[in-house]
Amino acid sequence: MKTWRVVYGLLWTVFIATAVLNMAHVRAGFFTNYAADVVVPALLYVMTRGLAEQRNRPTLVQRWFGGTPERAAGVLFLASAVTEVSQYYWPKGVFRGHFDALDLVAYAAGLACCYVGDKWGGHSTPI
Repeated sequence: MKTWRVVYGLLWTVFIATAVLNMAHVRAGFFTNYAADVVVPALLYVMTRGLAEQRNRPTLVQRWFGGTPERAAGVLFLASAVTEVSQYYWPKGVFRGHFDALDLVAYAAGLACCYVGDKWGGHSTPI
């Protein structure tokens, strides 16, 4: 769990840094274009699985969405992909922006890292 707490802290740090740079309209290449796309689904995975916290009773979200590594990764990738694809069909909608297929790759990369660490990290499933 200590490793997941470190990962959790690093993911939050990168997320906040990318948000600050984007709000300040700083162009920093990968860091402002794709880092949040890698980090946010990964952060949600750690939270959904309850990997960085010690609870006696998991929350409803953790029980349902985070019940297994496969379910957590699948649901989070699907939700992320829906937001990205919606930008193609509805660019001025709720998730404003421009569709970028590399965002889908970034979502998958962040989730895959967490999934592999969760599945084969040698620890018991927290939920």
